[in-house]
Amino acid sequence: MDELDQWLNEVEEGFLEDIAQLVEIPSVSNFDEDERPYGKNCAKVLQRMLSMGEQYGFETMNCDGYCGRISFGEADKEIAVWGHLDVVPAGDGWVYEPFSCTRKGDFIIGRGVQDNKGPLIAVLYAMRYLKEKKMKPNVKISLIFGCNEESGMDDVTYYLAHQKAPDWSFIADCGFPVCHGEKGICHVHLQSEKLEGNILNLDGGNALNSVPSSAQAILKSGESTETVCIEAEGVSGHAAFPEGTKNAIGVLGEKLQILDIGANERKVAKFLKNICSDGFGTGLGIACEDEVSGALTCNPGVISMQDKCIHIGMDIRYPVTVSIETILDKLRAYVNKEGFKVTQIIDNPPNYIEPSHPLVEELMNAYREETGDDKPAYVMGGGTYARKIPNAVGFGPGLKVDYTELGLTNGHGECHCADEAQSITNLKKAVRIYVRALQRLNKR
Repeated sequence: MDELDQWLNEVEEGFLEDIAQLVEIPSVSNFDEDERPYGKNCAKVLQRMLSMGEQYGFETMNCDGYCGRISFGEADKEIAVWGHLDVVPAGDGWVYEPFSCTRKGDFIIGRGVQDNKGPLIAVLYAMRYLKEKKMKPNVKISLIFGCNEESGMDDVTYYLAHQKAPDWSFIADCGFPVCHGEKGICHVHLQSEKLEGNILNLDGGNALNSVPSSAQAILKSGESTETVCIEAEGVSGHAAFPEGTKNAIGVLGEKLQILDIGANERKVAKFLKNICSDGFGTGLGIACEDEVSGALTCNPGVISMQDKCIHIGMDIRYPVTVSIETILDKLRAYVNKEGFKVTQIIDNPPNYIEPSHPLVEELMNAYREETGDDKPAYVMGGGTYARKIPNAVGFGPGLKVDYTELGLTNGHGECHCADEAQSITNLKKAVRIYVRALQRLNKR
């Protein structure tokens, strides 16, 4: 490992430059008739990642723009590491440029440095090290990366429909050590009854899986043709981890509730305040938890208005032992009473692998050897490709970090937040852990 440390120091400049080359592309996944499947920026970032793989002497494959693969080794058995190149929209309030990789001390800052471009380069460099040091693969080792993880995961579904599933997989898109289970993720869309017309427009949030940092309403000003804008600010964060966040849609509801608007519109304002009350579904009457995976989380992430009707998109992450139908029955009962109806449900069931599985054990051993940390494997609310892939778990590269030296305000620094930041020291430690993990899995 001393040799690996020396190598990492020698290649650090190139390591950070490779991350920067990905970050500068604003690869928000979207349908584009002229650049299928996910738009020109996703196509561009996919090709750039494949070009890096070719540059370092690996075999590469473009799976029709949905995913890319970088591999070495010719064995029938395949061990794959997965990640994604698409990112959530930048959103508002950045101090630093979101699509430029800025270095400050031990940190790099930019959309994707945590989720998930930085981790992809960490895995690539672990593979590059093993290849340059002439490790003979007993298995085929692959790095597979998609472009639709943040908005549906159709990329991995397509890949598995056209390519053989790897024998074992881990996803570099969570915290260390091993995540051996993920809560179910259900996206629910609501629509209100038609309102009186005092609220002319509502707008807030840009992704279901991000807590909105801002929201606004346009109101009629008395009997005149003039309008007034009511704005609300929140504290953004990932929908799966609502602690420390504040939903701007709820703040907006609280502001609207005390204004001189129609009775039905005040009822709607109270509804918005209630459903955003705590991030755990309490206001909707769906709060629950289990011992395996903890509490349900609920994020009303996007609000809009059309034809005098309010539309709300929500991200619900529910415990692995709880039936989604039980949750939806309670939700429907509440929203129907408040003048809303459910218009769409997209459910992604939970996944769970026993901690005694040999894949989990090998990855845990690699982590413990490198860090000396004996914390156990865990289950989380975040959603990764693991829920779509057979024999898959999450494995890093998130490690504890102190953002103090960056001087960021509350709600900045984490993934899906403004000024998303990544510790260079932690990312290099992740390379070390991944080298150990791939060496261990190569012997299975």
